[in-house]
Amino acid sequence: MLLILGAYFAALALMIAVKGVFISADRYFLILLAPAAALGLTRRYVRDFLPFVALILVYEHLRGVAHFLNTDLLGRDSFGEPMIAFDQMLAGGRVPPAVLQDWLWTGTLETKDHVLALVSRAHFIVPPTLLFLIWLERRELFYRCAAAFVVASFAGAVAFLLFPATPPWLASDQGLIEPLTRIGSVQADASVLGTQRSLIANAILPNPVAAVPSLHTAYSLLTLLSAWAWRRRVGYVFLLYPVTMWFTIVYFADHYVFDIIIGAAFGAAAWWWTGRALRPGGRLERLAGPFESPLRRARGSD
Repeated sequence: MLLILGAYFAALALMIAVKGVFISADRYFLILLAPAAALGLTRRYVRDFLPFVALILVYEHLRGVAHFLNTDLLGRDSFGEPMIAFDQMLAGGRVPPAVLQDWLWTGTLETKDHVLALVSRAHFIVPPTLLFLIWLERRELFYRCAAAFVVASFAGAVAFLLFPATPPWLASDQGLIEPLTRIGSVQADASVLGTQRSLIANAILPNPVAAVPSLHTAYSLLTLLSAWAWRRRVGYVFLLYPVTMWFTIVYFADHYVFDIIIGAAFGAAAWWWTGRALRPGGRLERLAGPFESPLRRARGSD
């Protein structure tokens, strides 16, 4: 455990020191390569994680392609009214991001805002880290969990194409709702750490309105479900993780409650589908295992 933690934190600190806090999927693949190499599991790690990371990068590009098709080829504007109407119904005529910012945002960054910014960025760190720990002990469960993330992601890309949705901060800029502050961007601009993007991330088409479904919501729910399936005690630890994430993305004006509900549905559906697909006779039956534990193999090599 000390070997794993030491190699991981050394690689993470080096990446942040050299490249800043923008931890894209390709960079995090390299960070997790350090503890895998320390355990003598480099080849096995690359074989199992590289397809997963590649598929996530493909999803991120498809998300941008969806935005390009909608705006540049089809000339479609993003939708704002359905989410606004739903959230106003919940909050008595106002949208929840505005209510939370009235309660909590003082106009200047406070400690809570910096902490919640870390929670928001955990979207790119916590799920793959948990997947790595699951992979070390239960490779077949890793396949199921990783497949659920991939399914939710690609389903989200299709939704972004069919239903380009306006996030709260953009709706505020367009005058559709009352003024809001994009707190995550304010905090990032104030950070002393750099935010240099990787070459691969720079080559991926952007999508500033990828709001419905909220994949921050889907990923955090899948993280909880993965932790629960791995070890029940770990699952209890992760109970507050999705709730905190959902609160953060609403308070930061990145998502409506509507987006969260749809995102949770996508995550739950992906978990259910992959569970069925890995059953005997399912489409992913060959990934159901059982497989040798990489951690046991590392111990055996010692």
